[in-house]
Amino acid sequence: MSDMNYDPEICRNIMVDMRYILFIVDKYAEAQHLIEEMKLVRPKKIVVENR
Repeated sequence: MSDMNYDPEICRNIMVDMRYILFIVDKYAEAQHLIEEMKLVRPKKIVVENR
C-alpha cells in the first residue's frame, strides 16, 4: 500500500534474513513439517577455472 499512499506515520518495514526465520521455525516453533512442505532453493555455485 505504501507505493500508492505513503504515510511515514503508519508505514513500517521489517527486514529479516529468511535463514533466521527458518531456524526459528525449526528449533523454537518445532514445526519441521512446515519446512518440509517448502521448496527451498539454494543459489548455484559458480565454478572458476584456473588457466
